[in-house]
Amino acid sequence: MDSLLKLPEGAVFRESKDRAHIEAKQKGGVIYITGTCDSLQRQVEYYEALYHTARDALEQKQNELIQERQKRSDPLADPILIYVLGIVSGVLVTITFNLKKKEK
Repeated sequence: MDSLLKLPEGAVFRESKDRAHIEAKQKGGVIYITGTCDSLQRQVEYYEALYHTARDALEQKQNELIQERQKRSDPLADPILIYVLGIVSGVLVTITFNLKKKEK
C-alpha cells in the first residue's frame, strides 16, 4: 500500500498474470485500482449483445402490437361499412330497375 502511495502523480502500475490484468494509479491522494479478465470480458460482451438483441426484438414486437391494435381499434367498423354499402347498392339497383321498367 505504501508503494502505491509513493507513485508519482499520473504514473500507472500494471501487472498481468495469464488473462488477469490489474492497473493501479494514484491521483490526488486517491488510489484507483482497475482489474480485468479476458474471459470475463468476453462473457460480459456476449451477454450485452444478447441483451441488446432481446431488447430490440421486444421493442419491435411492441411496435407491431401497437400497430395491430390501431388497425383493429373498432372491430365493428368493417362489418358496419359493408352492411351500409350493401344497403346503398341495393337501393341503387332497385331504383335502376324501377326506372328501366317505367321506360318500357
